[in-house]
Amino acid sequence: MLNVLRIAVAVLCFALLSPALVQAQQEPTVYTFVAEWGVNRADWDAWWASFEKNTKPILERHSANGNVIGWAAYSVLVHDDSGITHGVYWSSTSYAALNRALDDLRKAPPTAPGITKHRDYMVRSIVHNAKASAPTTGYLYVSAFQVQPGKGGQWRELWEKYNKPSMDANMATGNLLAYSVDVEEVHTLDPTIRWVVSISPSAEADDRANAADEAASQKRSPEERRAIAAAFADVLVAGTHRDFYAKILAYWHK
Repeated sequence: MLNVLRIAVAVLCFALLSPALVQAQQEPTVYTFVAEWGVNRADWDAWWASFEKNTKPILERHSANGNVIGWAAYSVLVHDDSGITHGVYWSSTSYAALNRALDDLRKAPPTAPGITKHRDYMVRSIVHNAKASAPTTGYLYVSAFQVQPGKGGQWRELWEKYNKPSMDANMATGNLLAYSVDVEEVHTLDPTIRWVVSISPSAEADDRANAADEAASQKRSPEERRAIAAAFADVLVAGTHRDFYAKILAYWHK
């Protein structure tokens, strides 16, 4: 009887403590600051030289001291009428760490000559998965979706059920280095926008990922594929989907 009571007390104690343990084990929130520029074509090399000389050492220093958990510099491949051609982002797990890096970056010399425009985003990841990567290059793909008001939770459930498994599979095979689902933390656009971000190590990896996704889709029946498409259409604002594709010139993640 005494042993039974001891077991019951132990189970009760674990039940009381487990919410705190789960909370302690949760991944920290990831915030990302994105700075983008429109650069005259004649000055693209100068922009890159300025990044390597002035910006990269600051990002590396803040990576070494733990303020930054990931960063990248990229050149846009598919241009649009925004005029944006280049960008830099860095990620941290707190406002304070993110801004310590920002403070130092703002003290650096101007990014490059030939800047025609500039804009910033500050986003928060509601889904984040990345493997440790030494400095490398790759490709950045961003898909933007505008969710109908009040249906953000439904969209996320659908995305995690039908899209996240393929992302995880491509992470496991090395076709992806990282992926996330981001929302604006500082709202400069419609707050219902969701960005699905993926980073691959090469264009060949993109091809393999696309082939794997298509193979997984073909395992579903036509009726199931139509039902999934209809479920997503029911929570999204029609005609608002947009994509962004860029070459990553330098990338690192803890």
